[in-house]
Amino acid sequence: MKTEEFLLTISSTVVMFVLFFFGVRWFWSSAKKSETVSLIKILYGIFFGTPQVILESMELFLDTCEPTPATAWILFNRLVIIGEPEDLQIVLNNPNCLQKNFMYDFLKNALREGIFSAPVEKWRKHRRIINPAFNNRVLEGFFGIFNDKTNNLLIKLEEVANTDKYFDLWDYISPVALDVICQTTMGYNINSMESSKKEFEESLLRISVANSKRIYRPWLHPNFIFNIYARCIGLHKNCDDLLKLPKQVIKQKQIDHRERKLKSENNINNDKYSRSFLDILLDLNEEGAEFSDNDLLDEVLTMMIGGSETSAVTISGTLLMLAIHPEIQEKVYTEIKEILKDNKSDDIRVEDVNQMVYLEQCIKETLRMFPVGPFLARLAMKDIPLSNGFVIRTGDNIVIPPLKVHRHSKIYKNPLIWNPENFSEEEVAKRHKYSFIAFSGGPRGCIGGKHAMYSMKVSLSMILRKYILTTDVKLEDIKLVVDLLLRSASGYKVKMYSRNKN
Repeated sequence: MKTEEFLLTISSTVVMFVLFFFGVRWFWSSAKKSETVSLIKILYGIFFGTPQVILESMELFLDTCEPTPATAWILFNRLVIIGEPEDLQIVLNNPNCLQKNFMYDFLKNALREGIFSAPVEKWRKHRRIINPAFNNRVLEGFFGIFNDKTNNLLIKLEEVANTDKYFDLWDYISPVALDVICQTTMGYNINSMESSKKEFEESLLRISVANSKRIYRPWLHPNFIFNIYARCIGLHKNCDDLLKLPKQVIKQKQIDHRERKLKSENNINNDKYSRSFLDILLDLNEEGAEFSDNDLLDEVLTMMIGGSETSAVTISGTLLMLAIHPEIQEKVYTEIKEILKDNKSDDIRVEDVNQMVYLEQCIKETLRMFPVGPFLARLAMKDIPLSNGFVIRTGDNIVIPPLKVHRHSKIYKNPLIWNPENFSEEEVAKRHKYSFIAFSGGPRGCIGGKHAMYSMKVSLSMILRKYILTTDVKLEDIKLVVDLLLRSASGYKVKMYSRNKN
């Protein structure tokens, strides 16, 4: 038998077994809530659909799980789906729910084992080490970088502005977001390394697509099957290519770090030298404080992916929403103009962004409708009682769907309408704190949330101060796909015109 035929036979056998077992157990847990035909359609969509169909099928499945908490099965793994804000608060803050579940293991060929996906004990240690690199004083020192990188973006945007042609914002914003995260958290300027950045981004996209297929297709869960699949599609090369840029950053920073330490020992003034995230890790690595080279690579890669991709998606999405809603775009511009009228510099300052309340509402509303992480998952290490008497059992896999929580009509009025007033002070006061979990929540919430908000507000305010954005995209026409993050399937297409030409 040929190798291809053998693999096809094995794969078909596994698929049939999984479909039967998964289908029976899922139907058993959901039969009272949905017709058999609907469940088969959902299963087929998740197993065999395109990334867009997979997401749509997941949303249909979650609809069958209303009201929450609800249970379902993936093979021998019991899932508990929760969506009530009171239950989310319990779970996200419970010390017995800090462990990420088995699905995060499928992301480790992309993210390795940084603080996003690390086991609890490793996460505790690394989070404690990294926290000082994200305090307010350090973040305020990044504003020069935020401004410089956005000015570089504005120069690039001149290529497509005033041309009356649609272009994809992502192509321009994504590389700059990577520049920002590398220079702020690692003290390394990769602005001129265009080919390396492109290879990094292309490798990440291919790996993300493969990993998303593994998550939603249970026959790819066993490592030996996924390894065969990975070899067939050349995934190992993509993983090697993904690591080239972070390794290059680390190597150069190690050289710079040793030189700076030598200057310090020779009493040369280095007051301007601030200990970045990477500086802290390099110190520990050199001191032998149980922080290995692999740990260093894990955290650098996690920061490069998590810090740049999430911001780029959110900036692109917010600008697209403002292009769709010109009256709201003008209101944001009016706020920015009023705040900056006494600013003698072109640069955006920390006191400026702190006053950009309505712009922040627009960012949060974008994250409400399009949370970059549409599904979160945890593992229960002990029994956990919820608010209504339901008990999550030890070993249960907990599924938290921000995409569904943020679009629940019980929480948000007209949830499919993009409305920044959802985040006015009055509206926020009416809702439970855990009605909005775009940055997760509890001890394992996003470490870089404030960094992201500062950098996004600087970029958005500088773009909107200079340009008017338009689009022919309609909100209801936007289709979503999910790999590592939730994205617009067709990109973020806009036209852009200089304000002084309108």
